Order: sequence, then structure tokens, then C-alpha cells
Amino acid sequence: MKKYILLIFLFLFPINAKALVNYDITDYLIDASITEEGDINIKELIVLDGKFHGYIRDIVYKNSALQTNGDFNNNDIYNAKGLKNVKVYAKELEQEVSFQTFDELFYPLKKVYYESEAQNKDYVEQSITNGKSYKMYYEGQNTSIAYLLTYTIEKAVVIHKDIAELYWTFIGNDFDDEIHNLQIKVHLPGKDDDYRLWAHGDITGIAEKIDDESLLATMKSLPKNSPVDLRIAFNKDLITNQTYLNKTNEEALPKILEVETKRAELTENEIRKAKIIYNIMATVSTIFGLILIGWWIYVYIKYDKEYKSDFNAQYYREFIEDYSVEVIDYLMKGTITSNAMSASILNLIYKKNIKVEQLKNKNEYQFTLINKENLTNNEELLCDFLFETVGNNNTFTTKQLDTYAKGSSTYNYFQTKYNSWQNCVRKEAENCHFYEKNGIPIVSGIFFLLIALLISTIIYYYHVDYFLGYIIFPASLIYLLYALMIKKRTKKGNEDYRRWNAFKRFLKDFGSFETKELPQIVLWEKYLVYAAVFGLTKEVSKAMNTKIAEYKDLDYNYFIDFHIASHVSSAITSSVNSANVASQRNGVGSNGQGFGGGFSSGSGFGGGGGGGRGF
Repeated sequence: MKKYILLIFLFLFPINAKALVNYDITDYLIDASITEEGDINIKELIVLDGKFHGYIRDIVYKNSALQTNGDFNNNDIYNAKGLKNVKVYAKELEQEVSFQTFDELFYPLKKVYYESEAQNKDYVEQSITNGKSYKMYYEGQNTSIAYLLTYTIEKAVVIHKDIAELYWTFIGNDFDDEIHNLQIKVHLPGKDDDYRLWAHGDITGIAEKIDDESLLATMKSLPKNSPVDLRIAFNKDLITNQTYLNKTNEEALPKILEVETKRAELTENEIRKAKIIYNIMATVSTIFGLILIGWWIYVYIKYDKEYKSDFNAQYYREFIEDYSVEVIDYLMKGTITSNAMSASILNLIYKKNIKVEQLKNKNEYQFTLINKENLTNNEELLCDFLFETVGNNNTFTTKQLDTYAKGSSTYNYFQTKYNSWQNCVRKEAENCHFYEKNGIPIVSGIFFLLIALLISTIIYYYHVDYFLGYIIFPASLIYLLYALMIKKRTKKGNEDYRRWNAFKRFLKDFGSFETKELPQIVLWEKYLVYAAVFGLTKEVSKAMNTKIAEYKDLDYNYFIDFHIASHVSSAITSSVNSANVASQRNGVGSNGQGFGGGFSSGSGFGGGGGGGRGF
């Protein structure tokens, strides 16, 4: 069962040994000021939280996708003339960030010219198409690091006949990280009570005027590779030096309003579509969740809740003779352990198939095969292995068994034979029909998981922010794991389980009974066999040795020596553990109008752009 669970986790959550970088961009603040010369002085604050070596920021001043003589939607007149005055800083954060954080003291990073020379608190500048790339080395280990870049975009403002315009992509489509808490503040070079603004990008964003000379665009979460641009139309007289700026000599505002109105209409359609998708997926997620809960309850009652038993006694002293002692291990634990092998060997001694004696070394015992009369299949398999492979001449010792179990050339064969014996016992146990089949819960678990995966994929693709949509997949995974672990006993299995549990309590409390309350002493040897399968050999042996002293003039030499029984169990458990350790050690075994408001869709048509990614 553990193997199945591990395989599911490895399939759903594959482990990448090289995944040493794991971070979130918790905040991204941009403070941009338009100058009287038509430049933009920009300060960027990028906050990373997690594990990383640094961050790469690509800054471009031209958008190669814009067209010459294009319309007011994708015209290359919106490209700037250059990039200058770039400075790079960083610091470790100990509190939340705001625009006031720009005024705090940051550590200036040292510029080096080759990545091979770069160390922590250095940065490397490289030329890229239409801009520069800055690789900033400032390591974070489960900490928050703020990277501060300041730079100037030259001649980004466009002068029209009626207005001045800035149309700028602040976040490019090459930004490879999801951004939380994106805030972009833009300042005009002076007051204008009639300026217009439009924001384009993810439609969940909001852009609004702060006052007559500044505006703020915000977004709680921006998916990766999602560009964001702002378009601002303002009084051209605020630009006092227009000599080197791009100009059109057109009445631009009516045309811009026409373009943005069409965009707004498309955005409204997208918003309506998004609402429909949200309502559909919210309804589907809710119904799915209710069905999953209801089905889970049904599965528990039908396939997991144990049958009510007619047996309620605290102790039980009788033997259930319907199956061999090894099978009890499977009934009680759902698996076959070394306790079952110990019980099997003690049972062979009890049936006089095997004789055991203590050697000169008091911690070593020798087993001799007397006969093979009335052996079960699993007992015959065990005897063949122990007396013909581990030992010779129909004998083996506890030392030989331990040596064989951990020997470099034999441990693997020991493990193989032990597994074969386990399978033989398991087959006998399964024929007893102790457990019901749980195929329906498992099949339903796979079905629910696949449906949840489909719903979660749609929710992720359409960015549906519905709380239940985030939990149906993990809930379905938990249900599948639960279904895999269901092991409901049949009515007979549950009756036997409760009786054997009462039998186990009797053995555990054996020493607390008055001698006259105990069964006849001839049964004690058989009790000792069953004590082994419950892992109580040591405790029961000690209690029996104490009780046996109360019998006067009793010759019990034909019994299993209670002291030997304890050592047999210890030797078997030790040998199986040695083989497991050897296997693991050697690698064998399991492995529109411009007055602010919401964002419009279709971003990335302004000048600039660029991207970023951690390393």
C-alpha cells in the first residue's frame, strides 16, 4: 500500500534534485516621473521571497513588434530613443514595502564585466536587442530581498498637434514570473486637471487618478508573461523641451478615444465572458465538492465502517482452528511480518516436526528437522529454505541464519525466499476472505481525481478566483489515498479479529491471572506459539516461567522451553531486519474614455517592455 501511495505522489509531484531556486515576487513597485524634456525617470522595486541566488531584469526602450506608420494602437512612434543612468541596489527587507521604501538606504551593487567574476552583491550588465540586461547577485535563503533599479528612458513622450502622450509598457511579455501586488505610480511634469489615462493588461487591474499630476495602477496578481502598459494623454505645454521627441502633427485625442473605446467594448465582452465562466466553474466546483463529500460518506459507511460484532468479551482463551497461526498476522495487520515466521517455527517445534537445543554458546540455538509430517504449504516452503539452504544435514543454527541474512552474497537470496514465503502465507490468508474488495472506492478515487484535475486546469487557465476551485484537487487526491488504504474486514473477518484481539489481551495480562484461573498447563505451550504472532513472546515467556514455579513436582520437559521461545523470536526478527538493512544499503528492493477605472485587454503595444526572471 505504501508503494502505491509513493508512486502517486511521485507521479503528481515529481522531485527535481536541481530545484534549488524557489521564490515568489511578493511586491513589484514602479515609480515613474515624466520630465519636462519627455524622458521618464523610473524607480523599480522588485521584492523576492524564498530561495534564490539573484534576479535578472531586462530593460528595453524599443518594442520591436510596433510598426512604422501604424495606427494609434501599435505605432513605432511610441518607442523611446535610449536608456541611461542605470543604477542597481539591493537590501534585505524586514517589513512590508510601500512607495516610501524607495527613500530607504539600499546597498549599491558592484558592477563586474563577466559572470565568472561575479560574487554576491555584484551585478553584470549585458547588451540585448534594444536595451540592457542586468543580472543582480544578491542571495536570499528563506528571506525577502528587495532589488532597486533606477534608470532614465530617453525621449519616450510623443507630441501630437493637440496633446502630449506617453504610451509605455512597464511589464513586458518576457517577464517569466507571476507578480503579486503590482503597483505602478506615474507623475506628470506638472498639473493637468483634464489628463486621460488608460491601462492595458490583465482585466483584474485598476487604474485611477490620484490628483491632477499623478496616477496609480494596481494589480493583486499578474500571471507570468502578461504585459502591462499605460497610456496617458496630457497637456503638451507641460513638455517644455520638445526638440528631440517623436511628433505626428495630428489631432490625436479623437483617434485615441476611438481606439480605446473599441478596446473597452472588447474588454466588456471579455468581462461578461469571464463572469459567465466564473459562474459556471463556481457552480461546477460546488456541485463537485458536494458530490465528493456525499460519496466519501457513502464509501465510509459501505466500504470502510466495520461490521457490528456479536463478540464483546474482554478476554478470549480459545483457539480458532480454521487457519494456521501465520495467517493471524495478516488478519491483525493486513500484512505478513517476521512475527509470523517466529510463530511458524515455534508451531513446528510444538508439533514435534523440529527439535531445538541450546548450544555451548548460550545465545546460540540449533534446530533439527525431525520429520515433515502434516506440514502446510508455507511450513514446507519454510523448512526447505531453513534446513536445505541456510543449514545442512537437516540442521541450522541461529548464528547461521543471521550470517546468511546479512551476508554480501546471500542477503538477496534470503530476501527473495522470505518474500516467497510471505506470498505463500498471504495467499492462504486471502483464501480466508478476511477483507472485502475495495475496487469501487479506488476506481471512484481515480475518477474524481481526473475530473478535479480537469476542473482545476480550466480554473487555472481562465484565472477563476473561487476558493473551492483551489481545494477540489487536493481533496480528491486525499480521497484517493484514503480509498487505497481502505481495508474493511468481512463479517467473519471482523468477528475473528475481535476474538483474536481479546485473545491477545489475555496473553498480555497472563501474569496478572491467578493460577487457578488459567487454562490447563498443557495448553501453555500452544499459547506461546500464538504469543509469537502478537509479538508478546518475551512478556508471556516471563509470565509463564513465574507461574510454572507454582506447580510442584511437575515434569514439563516435553514443553517448549519458554526461555528458548523468546530467543527464537528475537533471532528471526533480527535476521529479517539484517536482510532488509543489507538490501537498502546495497540498493536492492523498493525505490473608453480615459478617466481611469479597470484595465483593458490587449496590452504590450506601447513602447518599451522587457522581462525578468530569478536564478
